[in-house]
Amino acid sequence: MADEEKKGKSKDVELLAEACKAYGIDKKYVMSSNFYEDTGTVVILTVGGSKVSFQSGQKVKPLDSISVTGVNPSPKRKPIAGKAAE
Repeated sequence: MADEEKKGKSKDVELLAEACKAYGIDKKYVMSSNFYEDTGTVVILTVGGSKVSFQSGQKVKPLDSISVTGVNPSPKRKPIAGKAAE
């Protein structure tokens, strides 16, 4: 592997880690990501279905837990059968 390729690989991995930290995304909730070298942008698709883009040093608003995980921690549904959970 050439030195340029190593630098490129580490650059996109570092930018992905920086983006995950900025948006509050744990790596296990990243479904897909892509690095665009010409613009220096990383695009992340979360398990919750949110698609975000990030450039180094960009100020962003962290995602809520539903956008990241796709799971509502406190669903407000009636039970289908049986008693309601208390």
